[in-house]
Amino acid sequence: MRRVIVELKPSANMQKSMAAESSFEVDNDIQLPGINIDKAYGAVQIDAGALHNKEAVLEMGVSSAMTSVKGETVIVRGTLNATTDDETKAAKKALLKQAEVIHVWDDGLIEAFSGCNCQSGDATYSSPASAVATEDLPSFTEILGDIAPLEEGVSYHASSMAGGAFSGSPCEPTDCAPTVAKGTIADVARYLNCHRLWDKGIRGQGVAVGIVDTGVDSTRVPNVTDGWTPVVSLPWGTDSGSHGSMCATDVKGMAPDAEIYDVGLLKAQGGISAFLSDAIVAFQWAIDKYKNTGKPQILSNSWGMYQRAWAPDYCTDPNHPFTRKVVEAINAGMIVTFAAGNCGQVCASGRCGSDSGPGKSIWGANGHPAVITVGATNIREEWIGYSSQGPAALDAKKPDFVAPSHFKGFTNSDNGTSAANPVCAGVLALLRGHNPALKQAEAKKALQQTAKDLCGNGWDQHSGYGMINAERAFNKLNYFTTTLIHASWTHGHAATVQRPELLDQSSLYAPYSLFKGKPNTTNVFHFAVPTPVIVNNKRLALDSIMLLFWTDVGVEVTAVEIWDANARLKRYDGLSLTGSHWFERFDVLNNRVRYGIGVSVTARFSEEGDRRIIFGSCGGDFTA
Repeated sequence: MRRVIVELKPSANMQKSMAAESSFEVDNDIQLPGINIDKAYGAVQIDAGALHNKEAVLEMGVSSAMTSVKGETVIVRGTLNATTDDETKAAKKALLKQAEVIHVWDDGLIEAFSGCNCQSGDATYSSPASAVATEDLPSFTEILGDIAPLEEGVSYHASSMAGGAFSGSPCEPTDCAPTVAKGTIADVARYLNCHRLWDKGIRGQGVAVGIVDTGVDSTRVPNVTDGWTPVVSLPWGTDSGSHGSMCATDVKGMAPDAEIYDVGLLKAQGGISAFLSDAIVAFQWAIDKYKNTGKPQILSNSWGMYQRAWAPDYCTDPNHPFTRKVVEAINAGMIVTFAAGNCGQVCASGRCGSDSGPGKSIWGANGHPAVITVGATNIREEWIGYSSQGPAALDAKKPDFVAPSHFKGFTNSDNGTSAANPVCAGVLALLRGHNPALKQAEAKKALQQTAKDLCGNGWDQHSGYGMINAERAFNKLNYFTTTLIHASWTHGHAATVQRPELLDQSSLYAPYSLFKGKPNTTNVFHFAVPTPVIVNNKRLALDSIMLLFWTDVGVEVTAVEIWDANARLKRYDGLSLTGSHWFERFDVLNNRVRYGIGVSVTARFSEEGDRRIIFGSCGGDFTA
């Protein structure tokens, strides 16, 4: 039996139903040969305004089985009385002879872009029960693993870093270790400068993000306020597979005050997958809800097709009913994001089969020109080797950009493009919360124009326009005027110690410095940050300082001071920082630079246990 979606001219009875609602019962008068219509599914209206006409299809550089339609249409779903390809073709041909039938489309299976049935390259779950803990990842031991060969005289290369970095990739360094977290969800928010917007009261309030996924567990994810389910036994607010709860957590990590709508699409087929026809109903619910209430404003989708063969016409035809339903949502004023997929060429998911790498890994609506398509990297700025690559089937210039994955959030390592996509959706919630009128194209353009190049200058098929940044996109939209124009860094080996007599060990390893303090002592470590005082005839101001460091449990950083020559610009007291700290940021906010920037880090070493601290780098962001 072959599953299909049949697009129809609405009967007189259907037209009456369409005047009142977008989804309704199937007209009992419909009699179609060779198909068992799913009466329980009903019928769904398809907006004529979302159709790609002949000119639009030509501009996209693709082809379509239909480029014109008169008025609104409806779709029903069912199974053909066919088992072979030849029988399927014959059954479709017979249906197309019916006066009311416009087209017969594939109703393919869709799956989350990570999951529990893990194959090589898949995003692999750790136990959610222990996910939200206080300790940071990666461990101090992992960093020691990086520097051990350096101590023995082995040459250093950036792409040999521990934690999954991979050489021989089109975008080096590359990360192929989804179960190894590179920092925490808090590190991701700071890396993307979300906290800078939080400080201004911009936290996603007033915005609802629809998580179109396996469901969201409202007992573990706060502020789940509404939802839809295709299965009565799995109501909204429950999660059939934890994937949706991960995605919701990743949104909340960037936009803490955003509401979550549980659009439990992937509950439809056994709790972990669905069909395209299910996705049409899910999107229709969200569109109707938005038109009636103004929420949800954003739809986050971390799922799609792993292989073209699953639904060939959906993968390559922009007029498939689901793709048109996505366009309808965008036309209505919603922002729609999709994960690019997990079929990148370096370490693709086993589910991709031969469909991996450039031109064979972003299918259907995930790569539609109007959609925001999100690939994955980590906060080390290592491209993730299974992140699907452009050109997409429907747009040569995909993905649009990348966002962080491989971090400790809902699980011990939230991963896949499944994690990167809701991170981006959370950033968009900050932007939309500040400007409720913000539309898809404007938001995407701001993120593209402010992204940081990773794999090449400008757009590339691996990372799009590069890594997104919440604050830079916010500034680009002219919500406020602080613009970063320069950044300057120094390696950890540049650290100097104030009282060397209080150390048991002081060692340099390529970019790192390692210090072991004597028991029950306090010491201060200093960095001189390369300081551009004047750029383009403008005297710069220091915006913030960033530190990258790791400690044993017996060491804590208690204070950070920031200097311009002998003038102290800012002191952060009362700190208690231990473990892994990726891009720990200390805001200064626009103190004019006169001489040179220095940073002093005070660390306290305990009486017992290991007492080591490793510095990776120190740097500053500057404004005009």
